[in-house]
Amino acid sequence: MIIIRGVEDLEVDERKTTSFVKRFSSGIILLVLLFVVMYIGSNLLLITSLLVSLISLFELYKVFGISKNRLGILGYCLTVIYYIALYSFKIDGVLLFLILVVLSLLIFYVFSYPLFTIKDIAITLFGILYVAVLFSFIYLIRTQRGIYGKYLVWLIFIASWGCDTCAYCTGMIFGKHKLNKILSPNKTVEGMLGGILGSMLIGVIYVYVLYSRVVPFARFSLVRVSIACVIGSLISQMGDLVASAIKREYNIKDYGNIIPGHGGFLDRFDSVMFVAPALYFIFNVYK
Repeated sequence: MIIIRGVEDLEVDERKTTSFVKRFSSGIILLVLLFVVMYIGSNLLLITSLLVSLISLFELYKVFGISKNRLGILGYCLTVIYYIALYSFKIDGVLLFLILVVLSLLIFYVFSYPLFTIKDIAITLFGILYVAVLFSFIYLIRTQRGIYGKYLVWLIFIASWGCDTCAYCTGMIFGKHKLNKILSPNKTVEGMLGGILGSMLIGVIYVYVLYSRVVPFARFSLVRVSIACVIGSLISQMGDLVASAIKREYNIKDYGNIIPGHGGFLDRFDSVMFVAPALYFIFNVYK
């Protein structure tokens, strides 16, 4: 019996090791691709953002059961139109798109009635706003701040993925009080606080290093960056919980399996999509 348990434990450890290696390897590849896309920016970032948005939208619509019907196809088409508007009109394209998408969905609802319900229309609209619009703020930050954009954009990932990593490590060591037992039983209050402080520290170090290399960047004070990272990390964790809530409601583990060890694109970028708009307004509106 002892021997059998020993073999089972070895198999479990082997599976965990394989999973970690797979997750780590795909994470490195993702970071390299991300660096290339963010460094080049411009049209490459726009096209990449569109593709990621479409794939993420497909993953979400698949959960809702509309990924392949006419409503789903309409959602994909409106997403493409949105990115065209974004390219042509920048931030004004967001408002133009919101008007267009609401009118288009309501007109579709009228002419397809009673094939689709108003709930179906609301779900379609939610998917476009949740995925395409929120994710596109990465492109807006990268392209609308000139020389600053290519540096500011990394604060999105510091506030989201940096928070994720710091929260995980802190939770593993000090975690005792559960943050939300139902939505995410592994998350703790200690982990949340560790994620906030960790991302703030990384963000401050990042900007401090840039002071010696990019003089104009110094206009963004360390205090402002600290506040941005704190707000970003808080919103990041809310974004993660929103994604978890949807998965819990529909009883799924991951949105997809396109990224080995991480799940789907929506699993990997759920927190990033929440942080991007917040940092955009922090650095572009409140100057």
